[in-house]
Amino acid sequence: MKILDARRPCGRTALGALTLLVTTAVLAGCGTVTGMPEAGEFDVRKLSVGKYPTDPLDTRMSYVHSKSFGEELAIGRLGDSVVIGPEVDPSFTHGVMSLSLDVPLALGLVLSMVAEPVVERNNMMFGYSASASTKPLSAARDSESLLAFSPFGGAKPDPDATSFNVTVLQFPDQQRASTAAEQMEAADFDVASDQNQRITLDQQPEAKAHWRPGIATMGTTLAHGQYVISVFVQQPKPEVAELKKLTEKVLAAQLPLLEQTPPLSARDTLRLDYDPQNMIRRTLHPGTYASPNAVNEVTRTPRGFLHNVDDQPKWKLLLDNNGVDSTATTRNGALLIRARDAKAATSLWSSIAGAAASPADQSVDVPDTACAETASPNTKPQRYDDEDAWDKSDRYVCTLHYNRYVARVAGNQLADVKQRAAAQYALLANSQ
Repeated sequence: MKILDARRPCGRTALGALTLLVTTAVLAGCGTVTGMPEAGEFDVRKLSVGKYPTDPLDTRMSYVHSKSFGEELAIGRLGDSVVIGPEVDPSFTHGVMSLSLDVPLALGLVLSMVAEPVVERNNMMFGYSASASTKPLSAARDSESLLAFSPFGGAKPDPDATSFNVTVLQFPDQQRASTAAEQMEAADFDVASDQNQRITLDQQPEAKAHWRPGIATMGTTLAHGQYVISVFVQQPKPEVAELKKLTEKVLAAQLPLLEQTPPLSARDTLRLDYDPQNMIRRTLHPGTYASPNAVNEVTRTPRGFLHNVDDQPKWKLLLDNNGVDSTATTRNGALLIRARDAKAATSLWSSIAGAAASPADQSVDVPDTACAETASPNTKPQRYDDEDAWDKSDRYVCTLHYNRYVARVAGNQLADVKQRAAAQYALLANSQ
């Protein structure tokens, strides 16, 4: 997976979370006694879970709404509505970057230096950026672009690849979104006004686009209600007709997604539900308090999940075929995927586990669990969120399933990963 998050690290301040430590009480509204097996089920009390909790998170803490947490949830929600590569064209086989936008450092990566102050001046609330390519990116970082405009995460695309970046920003109202779009385009164009040429898109004539003859890239900005969409495309050859065509395809795929995503007010953002699909409560969470993060602790739709994988077509097919409707990740915890039903979850688990290149020691005492050793784990491109990612040390990965759910845990020590898998399995059983 390639997940980039260039924001400031979130604070670890305690939220005054209420610890209940329910071990034998009946969970409210669930009707199942925690830790007690149902008839014919594996007794999860026998599992070796080490230090990891097996009670649902909402029995161990109370979520406290706050502005910063609300913004994280809002960014994750917006990411669910940002287009992925295969939705633009099947040739886009690689997701190469996703980025949460809420501070200047992050904005500076996907917007030009002159556009960054424009969005701040017009009170941008938050945004999300994602990129895709027809070929994988090199693991080597482009040192010249790390702190400047870098729509592909600091890496240079293969010269024979076609790539795009789409960035969606939300503003407080339509007027400021429209003003921001106009000013962003004007500022970017004026950087080389004697060389740039304005371009009109046939399918979206209201968009503002320009390119520089002889350069195989094009930038476009479009206001759409309270949203501003910025599209950057790059192709092997500097052919303006092909650059226009690709830009129009990206916008044609992106615009309907925003039509289905009403913008949020500041109050709406504050009131967003931490766990609207009851997924995070079922996901291994070693912590004792909720700490929403748009990348590492959030519930996502399949589209949102696919932003964070490399081989998007393969994963999209797996999710579609098995009726996946929701995913979740937790800080330093696990990835959880919810399929159509138990049969579909078994199929999804078999496909994921069967694709493992190097199976690890299989003496796992957890039912329906397969572990594998990651080939060359240290050769991955650097990730900005390694500190909190569920797979931050993914030398070993275990995949398991229970009922409708497929879960993945990872770590650098196989014994630890087995304990994580055991705790995750017990948690799923205890969450029914």
